[in-house]
Amino acid sequence: MERIRPFLSRLGIPDAGAVSFSGCLPLLPCRAAERLPRDARTVIVCIFPYLTEEDGPRNISRYAAVPDYHRVAGGLLQQACDALEKEYPYAFVSFADNSPIREVDAALRAGLGVRGKNGLLIHPLYGSWVFLGAIVTDMPIEIREQEKRGCTGCGACVRACPAGCIGEQGVDAESCLSAITQKKGELTPEEQELVRRGGLLWGCDICQQVCPMNRQARKTPLPGFLQDRKAFLQPEDLTRAVRFRAYGFRGPGPLRRNYDLLYGKSGETTGG
Repeated sequence: MERIRPFLSRLGIPDAGAVSFSGCLPLLPCRAAERLPRDARTVIVCIFPYLTEEDGPRNISRYAAVPDYHRVAGGLLQQACDALEKEYPYAFVSFADNSPIREVDAALRAGLGVRGKNGLLIHPLYGSWVFLGAIVTDMPIEIREQEKRGCTGCGACVRACPAGCIGEQGVDAESCLSAITQKKGELTPEEQELVRRGGLLWGCDICQQVCPMNRQARKTPLPGFLQDRKAFLQPEDLTRAVRFRAYGFRGPGPLRRNYDLLYGKSGETTGG
């Protein structure tokens, strides 16, 4: 990693580690796997902190309040790949979110943190407020894989989860409040009540907010997450806001439905 790290540091990527590609098997079913380099040998895992100062009310998850991480993290990763390919005679392919790599697992083995009971990576400096991205290469890189470790196990996230979806055996992803806010169509009465209790149009930060390992989490050093931040959506934002945001893949429907649940009818003013 010592040959790779300077390229990442110059772009402001604050931490990264490497693991063997073979150790990342089996891959996730993903069409993006078609882009993997032949004879892939190494996976470079990078973190992208996104925590910012709270400067007013917020009705969407912190990760959704910042500019789309696919663009910010994806852009930085591609810049790193371009620079590395100029320096070394190997292929470098980047993945941000849409990835065949089990990123949390790879990050744990790369020594980038511990796994919380909510399934998230908890970085020692930036807490769980991080996005993960990966660069897969056929370049042999020195690797010092770490033993995967869990968090302190205090259970704060288990007790605070409004949907009760965090347990000793892992997370029931389908019943997670964040997943419920993202569903299309009608919600059940129970799901509607969960959205009201959560208070957000999109996502849920409760398990991260109560985590003691997040108390001293540092704010993001990445300028891309500090520009055009929008934490509180108004009715007129529910169509326009989705265009270049992480929640754009669902369209405005779930946002409008959730707005109605939290604040009353919005349809007359949102259009589209």
